[in-house]
Amino acid sequence: MLLTLHHLPMTTACTLLWLTAAWLSSSQTKPGPSAPAAFEPTALPAKAARTAAFVPTGWLLERQVSGDLNGDKRADPVLVLIERPSTTAPEARRERAVVVLLADAAGQLQRVAASGRVLYGSGGPDPLISADKMPEIKVENGMLVVRHLSGTEQNLEFTHRFAYDTGSKKMRLASEEQIKSNRQTLDTTIRSSDYLAGKQRTERVYRDPADPDGRRQLTSRKDATLPKAPKRYLEDVDVRKITADSGIK
Repeated sequence: MLLTLHHLPMTTACTLLWLTAAWLSSSQTKPGPSAPAAFEPTALPAKAARTAAFVPTGWLLERQVSGDLNGDKRADPVLVLIERPSTTAPEARRERAVVVLLADAAGQLQRVAASGRVLYGSGGPDPLISADKMPEIKVENGMLVVRHLSGTEQNLEFTHRFAYDTGSKKMRLASEEQIKSNRQTLDTTIRSSDYLAGKQRTERVYRDPADPDGRRQLTSRKDATLPKAPKRYLEDVDVRKITADSGIK
């Protein structure tokens, strides 16, 4: 026979109702054990003597590159962080973050940039197709260079270059290059924006529609002047928004 609350004593029924409500409330308000650790740049120290101080709880140092970013001939560390793997779902998506530091003469490291949006994560929907499934990041010619390559039917490659801005003491977005290509049609569009010079160039390589064999390719080029706009910094770049806006598949 199926028992309902009507078949139970009043005190027992009330107790069961109270326990059920408490369980539902706790399950809705408390995160599970595998909840991701949000990256909070403001929680990082402004200055410290060791790079380990800039790795927050719940994160690991995945990679470190160095180079002179402010022209003082000192090696400035750039940290690539990744979330610690979940004990219950080790293959689940893990976010990445980047922290840019400047080394001074006293041996201290000053944080000048930090963001959890400028790099693709590991696992999940991020369609990285690089050999090590990781964005390319390096210091080249005094700039921080971040490059992503992703896509399936279409390829999207975008490269951001950041330069240290002495006025704001932050990493300014100096230039951006986006290359979209279709593997089937071989149609490729390259858009290069130089924010320091205020110039933009768009180039396109595509098949000649008049060629029945589809072997001949045509090219077009357009130069433009960028409208004046406020400076953008490393924290303003959101790679997932860029990918979504590109419309690649």
